[in-house]
Amino acid sequence: MARMWSKLIAVLVGIVAGLWWWQDFDEGVIRGKRVLVTGASTGIGEQLAYHYARMGASVMVTARRTQRLQEVVTKCRELGRPDAIFGYVTGDMSNMSFTKELINESIQRMGGLDYLLLNHILSQDLHFWSGDVDDMAYLDKVFEVNFKAYVHLASHALPELEKSNGHVVVLSSFAGKSAPPFSVPYASTKFALGGFFSGLRQELRMKDSSVSITTCTIGFIATDNAVASFARIRNGAPLQRIMGSAATPSDTALDIIRGAAYRQREVYTPFLQIYTTSFMNNLFPSLIDYIMRCIYSD
Repeated sequence: MARMWSKLIAVLVGIVAGLWWWQDFDEGVIRGKRVLVTGASTGIGEQLAYHYARMGASVMVTARRTQRLQEVVTKCRELGRPDAIFGYVTGDMSNMSFTKELINESIQRMGGLDYLLLNHILSQDLHFWSGDVDDMAYLDKVFEVNFKAYVHLASHALPELEKSNGHVVVLSSFAGKSAPPFSVPYASTKFALGGFFSGLRQELRMKDSSVSITTCTIGFIATDNAVASFARIRNGAPLQRIMGSAATPSDTALDIIRGAAYRQREVYTPFLQIYTTSFMNNLFPSLIDYIMRCIYSD
């Protein structure tokens, strides 16, 4: 009973703390910062770039589609300060040599780096895992893009982030807490990210490093890619019960920026939904598994 009460107190304290930092965010702390956002051609990454630009930061963005990146940079210039630096680098995150080139070019163009936001993912191929040749090849590809590229980018950026007392922000998912069906490769990378960056955070603290690592546990967000993926696996069945709880990419980006600025260990967004569900998953994992299966069923 005492253990149950201690956990209940912990979740209530977390909710109160979350609401406090959400309400008292001073956007002025972002002014003049130098930011690199990966996967910034659409969705949350695109909105991160816009919010950082609006708050007065210099922003570099990257993805695979040059035209979309050009459009994002154009809007950043409209939103941002005249003296801020905005640019893009087109590349494929499955190419590990590109990760070093991206970090070096971003540092060169902005004169340093304060925030590294790791957001890119390989588009999900939602299906039952069969373990055939195609599944194995897809698993390798997903780990290159969704995990190894994150590790390479953070590792290349650490020396510069040490100079600026900077931040690494890792966009993960509730799938890294409780794996949903149809997403075995994707969820595996999210669990791997949690392990790597938790261990790295510990080592940085042991070395008295000033670099912070914020991991973002994200729920269902109404991005075009997410909605399309759910529509495919549900065979056209209505999405109202999922969409009703979905947050917008813009609101999600703001939550991430606030949490990173305050050097939060972990950001949950949408906060009440995902923090509470994560807490419940620790107590009743089978119940959360059942709910997840219901959500993904027709």
